[in-house]
Amino acid sequence: MPLRGQRPVRQVLALALALGLAAPARAQGAPPDKRVPMEPTAWPFTAIGRVNVVQGPAHRSHCTGTLVGPRHVLTAAHCLFDARLDTWVKPHQVHFVAGQARDLNTGTAAVEAFRLAPGIDLRAAAQPARGAIAPEMIGRDWVILTLRQPLGLKPVPWLVLPNADLPGSRPGAVVALAGYAADRPYLPVIHHGCSARIDAPAAGTLSDLCESMSGESGAPVLVLDADGGAALVGIHTAVTQGVRVGRAYRSASGVGVAAGSFAGALDEMVRK
Repeated sequence: MPLRGQRPVRQVLALALALGLAAPARAQGAPPDKRVPMEPTAWPFTAIGRVNVVQGPAHRSHCTGTLVGPRHVLTAAHCLFDARLDTWVKPHQVHFVAGQARDLNTGTAAVEAFRLAPGIDLRAAAQPARGAIAPEMIGRDWVILTLRQPLGLKPVPWLVLPNADLPGSRPGAVVALAGYAADRPYLPVIHHGCSARIDAPAAGTLSDLCESMSGESGAPVLVLDADGGAALVGIHTAVTQGVRVGRAYRSASGVGVAAGSFAGALDEMVRK
């Protein structure tokens, strides 16, 4: 399941930057949107939420994160990088809102610390071109947030599936991508029944054929089993073949980080 006409890596993260924007108009020529709005009233969607980042009075953005432990949330690292200052934001600038549905939610908490992937460097000096990301950084585009207080919600477990071609290599399973997109920033959308490859195009990364939009950076790539079980096999971090919609981007394909890249850190922090 190769990605069709995937754009160069230098363009990927530029398309994925999670802007908290008003709903843009649909772009002409955009393919039919397979994402469906949903009410996050059932697990695992009660554990998926908005990661809100305040860089300054007039600079706010959001990504999507998943509660993977009572006090830990997994999301994309680039969501916490302030390109204007060329450095990472401080923990107090980040807030997690689980299961947000308009003015309702299943729990909120401020962030007291975060753990970045070893070796990740998004500074301008490390970019192969302005607004780009070095290829070796794609598999490191993850961060684990530590909340100030635990949330009384059931977390989503993670599952390492080396070289899996999903859903084909897991009979009976359904692949889904759920997140808070720029066109519906306060209600999650889901593409139920898409597909993903683990450790592709390189070890520790994933590629997906799931509809997504800016704001869904860090969204979980889920495997849903027929018995009601669910597990996170990776996170989506960037769209490819992006179509510009207002100030955001939408695509039917993307790349991200496979669970094998962050499983060790999660084992250490959550299961210790």
